[in-house]
Amino acid sequence: MPKLIRLVGVVLILSGVFLGGLRIYQAWWQNHDYSQAQEDMRHQLSRSQPGHEELAPPEHTVRKASPYREGQALAVLRIPKFGAGYRPVVGEGVSQGDLAKGPGHYPGSALPGEIGNFAVAGHRTGWGQPFNRLDELKHGDSVVVEWRGRDLTYRVTETKKVQPTQVGVALPVPDRPGVKPDKALITLTTCTDRDPVTRKYRLVLVVRGELSER
Repeated sequence: MPKLIRLVGVVLILSGVFLGGLRIYQAWWQNHDYSQAQEDMRHQLSRSQPGHEELAPPEHTVRKASPYREGQALAVLRIPKFGAGYRPVVGEGVSQGDLAKGPGHYPGSALPGEIGNFAVAGHRTGWGQPFNRLDELKHGDSVVVEWRGRDLTYRVTETKKVQPTQVGVALPVPDRPGVKPDKALITLTTCTDRDPVTRKYRLVLVVRGELSER
């Protein structure tokens, strides 16, 4: 019996070591793919801007469809509070594959600088975890979007937690369906829980800002 107990203990220890190593490898693999995807999208941006202003929409209009294809590099996101090295590229789309490459623009939401809601989602854990520190943002903090040769500065107006079913946070006027927007807003969404094991219980962290400088 003592031998059996020791054997079970050894098996449990080895299982723990294996699972821990597997998780470390998974994180490394996710971050490696994220870094490669980000580099590829930076090359896309360097080839496309400035100089193609036909893609820049009139800022007084509300766009119903994005001119960008899914997975295409769109803009660079800077949050000065997170340091000069924080510069993730935002791509078009919020599917699982899109968000594995970096923050993703909700298709159909406004583009940077437009009247409406420029809505962006991002991972808080894994795949580069670009929105890992989103909960540190406070009222008045700046969020800068580099888009088509311009720096668009938004100021944070609120942060809140909502249920994952509250998809109205990405509407042109957040949580007010059918209302015509009259401001240029930004909404950043991520999950409140950093632990993927409890993913099904987590809320959504929403950071919203208003354009203050073009």
